[in-house]
Amino acid sequence: MRSPKSGYGQFPSELGGQLLASEAATLKYLGQVTDIPVPEVYSYSASSKNPIGIPYILMSKAQGWPLQNVWTTNPSADRLKLADKEKVMLQLGQITWKLAQVRFDHIGSLFEENNSVKLGECMSRGHILHERYSLEELPRGPFATESEFYSSLTTAMVHHAESLPLKPRCFVAPIPSREDYENDAAHIDACKLWNGFVAIGDKIDSAENRLDYIVVADALKDLIAQRTSVYPTHTLPDPFPLHHPDLSVNNIFVDDDFNITSIIDWSSCSSVPLAILLAPPGLPQSRHALSEELNEVFREGYKEASRSNCQGERKSFLSFNALAILEDSEFSWSLIRLLTFDSTDDLRLFRTLWNTVHDSNYDLESFITSQRHLPHYVRLYEEVQAEDRPITEIRKSEKDYFSNTMDFTVARNLTVASSWGFRYRPNLNPFQNAKMFIADPKLWAWVSKAKEQRDHD
Repeated sequence: MRSPKSGYGQFPSELGGQLLASEAATLKYLGQVTDIPVPEVYSYSASSKNPIGIPYILMSKAQGWPLQNVWTTNPSADRLKLADKEKVMLQLGQITWKLAQVRFDHIGSLFEENNSVKLGECMSRGHILHERYSLEELPRGPFATESEFYSSLTTAMVHHAESLPLKPRCFVAPIPSREDYENDAAHIDACKLWNGFVAIGDKIDSAENRLDYIVVADALKDLIAQRTSVYPTHTLPDPFPLHHPDLSVNNIFVDDDFNITSIIDWSSCSSVPLAILLAPPGLPQSRHALSEELNEVFREGYKEASRSNCQGERKSFLSFNALAILEDSEFSWSLIRLLTFDSTDDLRLFRTLWNTVHDSNYDLESFITSQRHLPHYVRLYEEVQAEDRPITEIRKSEKDYFSNTMDFTVARNLTVASSWGFRYRPNLNPFQNAKMFIADPKLWAWVSKAKEQRDHD
């Protein structure tokens, strides 16, 4: 049984009921129109007005066992052979083809009404997670076009950056990722340096970091417009397929031969632009990009299913740009994760999007630096800065955080080098013509080495 306490506890009760109702409607509909292995819904209630007194979904138990038992985020604990991963990816490609056949004329989430299914408000992760459900005056659909959908998500990103917590994301200083370091010790050192750097000046929820995300969100509008024009799908009948927003190892069940036996957790499911559906999933978790080798197996699974099943109108749908979109999915993979804040390195995602659209003569760093000097963003910075924590509180937090004088000194020196506090104040920035500061793995490795040499002297 699934209830707000077990699956929707982070949301207000009314929203939790909506999510539950939509998930139940989605599972029932998929069970009726596809053979995708999903739990069978026996009964559900979106409110507390029932004999047990809480909203619930009563459904069948997923057969098999969760893929997370063997496919983990820790490379040293990953016990899944490449051949088994390929088998899973091939099946996910086939399941994606089946979802591509479940199409609608608008973008939204499924609900039941009078014993039939209808599209309602879009309950996508980009509209509700990270407290975005609280954003007022945000268009929530159903959306008639993909441009309306993307406009809503970029608007959500702007409003999020203006008023909601951004922790743990700092645009110019992404959280160090284990995959960028040779060993655990180097990664731990980088994380300590990162924590110290963002602690100075309360960087994460500061006006400067917020403005960086607003600049990025505004830039995304143009990037999306240019990219979606390459593969237009608006002339298709019912162009928006259903999409599982979190095909992670937690939600994929398999048997001992790695046949997929169940796909669970369809919360926040909605219809989407075709390009979002056709992007390979991230595994083991959604934010993790797969190797190109595994992505190719996913694509082959999709093509294999399309060759075996396409006939008539469905064949024309798939031949109309679908295979081209499937082969060119890096943009949409990065886009949806940036828009939904499903990443630990938003800068890397934005760079991928930027480089896909722009040639090498227009570099990302120059663009962001120039935007920071525009009067519009300078004025907005001053408005947002008024909501920053008082400097006395920030200094106290810094004092409480740092127990080591050297760590404090390093973090302060890096802050000065970054021009933090002056990047949106061009008239006061003595380094306004300097190259854009980015705290990347090379920086943390260099600082760690410098500290180590100093300790040995």
